[in-house]
Amino acid sequence: MKILFVTDLYPLNNEKIAKALYYFVEEWKKQGNTVEVIRCNFILNTKIRGRKIVKEKIYNENGIKIYNLNFHTPFLFNVYNKLPKDFSLKNYDVIISHMPCGAMMANKLLKRDKIKYVCAVHCSDICVLTKKYYSIYFKKELEKAYINADLISARSPVLKTKLSELIPRVKEKIFIAYSGIDDELVDNIDEYNAKSLDFIYNKELNIIVIASLIKRKNVDIIIKGLAELKDKNFFLRIIGDGPEKSNLQKLTKELGLEKNIKFIGQITRKEVFNHLKTSSIFVLLSENETFGLSYLEAMATQNIVIALKNDGIDGILKDEENSFLISNNPKELKECIEKILDLKNIELEKLYNNIKETIKSLKSSNAAYNYLKNITTNNN
Repeated sequence: MKILFVTDLYPLNNEKIAKALYYFVEEWKKQGNTVEVIRCNFILNTKIRGRKIVKEKIYNENGIKIYNLNFHTPFLFNVYNKLPKDFSLKNYDVIISHMPCGAMMANKLLKRDKIKYVCAVHCSDICVLTKKYYSIYFKKELEKAYINADLISARSPVLKTKLSELIPRVKEKIFIAYSGIDDELVDNIDEYNAKSLDFIYNKELNIIVIASLIKRKNVDIIIKGLAELKDKNFFLRIIGDGPEKSNLQKLTKELGLEKNIKFIGQITRKEVFNHLKTSSIFVLLSENETFGLSYLEAMATQNIVIALKNDGIDGILKDEENSFLISNNPKELKECIEKILDLKNIELEKLYNNIKETIKSLKSSNAAYNYLKNITTNNN
């Protein structure tokens, strides 16, 4: 299959941005498909997100042709002016867009040629469809993209439900497109059996958070919840950096938790996994999370996951079956950890087995294959 992938969330030059979409493209290529990428950057949006403006030209990374296009206006004019004169959608079998900029760009391209169009829905899309300050232009353009799409790939069941409620007429076109994690990580999950047994019998609270330190990640809620466990011997590692770091460090000091909490900072992916291998509980109460590979990577290293219910990862994570889902408040976090500590050995063994089975079904290669299978077998 010849695929044109359109998004502004595709890494170039080793950028430190989420790689979930990159992994889809990489796997599709491995599976024998031809994939080219249009990376369409609305410059104002790129700056607001704190990302560098990358030079506008055609790149080739890992065998993938990438058209990096920078727009000063949000795709108001002929988008083909930015592309080579011989560029044509007729050279592809399907166009797949992700993120609001990708959806609007792809929909503009379709005004010249018509091919099968798949438009994804992320949390950022729901934000554009619901926030008042997007209503003048962006909301209308994004709605057009969903209505024109042949199929819509929702990144989680929660997002499928939200989009169905906002635009009921597209409900029948939506399928779920989960992300996956590295096949090697899944295949090696049994390496962490000893760690699981250690927690079952010792129940040491070695807790880890991996997140950008921004408000919506709610790391302060985690710190406040753990403060209620002062009689427990817990140790929390916070991996990541961001504008909230100083506030979180101040909160840690105010609560007298300097000996219990360590701020690791921004580290390499390899170093992150080294920390995951030695932790027992992963907590992230992030709001408006599209999916969150970090939850799955934590599970793949046999961490017990505590996450926010009714958010992006809900659906893969099932409360008290393979994880624990709570509301966003310190008291519930405290009670959840106490519940985990009170679990009988046989209950913990069942939890770890469920974690394994969940992860084994979420290989990156399988996720990419199933994404395309939904496209090729659905005749909408």
